[in-house]
Amino acid sequence: MTLGQNIQAARKNKGLSQEALAEQVGVSRQALGKWEKDTALPSLDNLQALAAALDVGVEELLGSEAGESGAPEPTLTLDALRALLEARDAEKQRRTRIWGGAALGVALVLVCVLVGVAYQYDRQVQALQQSYAMMQANFSTTQSELSAKIEELQAAVRQGEATVLDWNWRPTGQVVRDLDGTWAPVSVEVTPRTVTEGMTGQLVLAHRGGRYDGTTELLDLTPGADGIYRVESGVIFWVGEKVDLSVQWKTAGGTATNETLGTVDCSEYAFYPEISWNYTSTDQDFGYRTQITADQTLLTLACYPVELELDCPAWMQVQKVTVELRLDGAAGEPAAKIELTCDGTWESDDRRMSEWSGTFWSEETKDGWPYEGGTVDFVARVTDAGGNGWTDTRALFEMP
Repeated sequence: MTLGQNIQAARKNKGLSQEALAEQVGVSRQALGKWEKDTALPSLDNLQALAAALDVGVEELLGSEAGESGAPEPTLTLDALRALLEARDAEKQRRTRIWGGAALGVALVLVCVLVGVAYQYDRQVQALQQSYAMMQANFSTTQSELSAKIEELQAAVRQGEATVLDWNWRPTGQVVRDLDGTWAPVSVEVTPRTVTEGMTGQLVLAHRGGRYDGTTELLDLTPGADGIYRVESGVIFWVGEKVDLSVQWKTAGGTATNETLGTVDCSEYAFYPEISWNYTSTDQDFGYRTQITADQTLLTLACYPVELELDCPAWMQVQKVTVELRLDGAAGEPAAKIELTCDGTWESDDRRMSEWSGTFWSEETKDGWPYEGGTVDFVARVTDAGGNGWTDTRALFEMP
């Protein structure tokens, strides 16, 4: 029997499993399995541990045959086993040296390859750095030239398209009426389509008709943080004239571009609101009646609610609308006064429309106002955000 067969037979006679025997010997179950299949040999220490665990002698595990004298002899002596083990260990050492030498050779080859690659990479990096330095130097020397050419091209393109996105004007103070005529200080705002660094603008005003017919003004535009260029003072529009406006842009490089803005017709329509009294009323709403009491005459209205419609220039911001009831016998003071409420606004072209309403009726005056004769009028007063004021009068008639 072989060594493996003897180990297996002794283990079974002992009633041990491979796991139990392997645990007592201090090896894995897989190692014990290889010993029992004769695919591996145990060391001398493991062989002695096996014999002790199985309660047999080492010679019994090694196996025995009948000799010439008839006495059993071991089929594998300890010396022979030791020689086999030493030969196995020597073979392992030889293979280890062979694989170690091969690994060292491979490592040397890899080191050589890496050194070569690193050298090539370093040369490529140096070449790229040199190329980048040359490109940066070329870019620095031509940057100003490119900027100038781009600005010239942009200016040339703008010659064929609108350079202005929007523009508008509005009075900055009250409309003045003096011996020379009616006029108002105004501001002009121009929003360019594109703003470049260092760009300047000038506003050109050509007056036609009126007091300054045939004159031309050139005013500097001041750029704001919002990108809008403004002339906030020095501009006067006279009622009765027309003003042609244009703008001149100049880039930092000196390229100039001109564009026409439009014409402002400075008629009264451009400066005054139009007031409509009876947009939803009838003439009967503007009548009054009188009654004589024991000691005085009282006046009552045919219709106490009042409705107005305002047609204003787009620049005008209406702040307040009041209507006064004026009687000749009131010594110049209104008999009653109401402040109207805005009922809605809408825009049409360059005009802003709004509706206003209020009522004169109250508990204090339900019997009427003292009346001594004379005309009876409604006087509407419109006040805008700039402090301008406009009035319009609607005469009332006496009803039977």
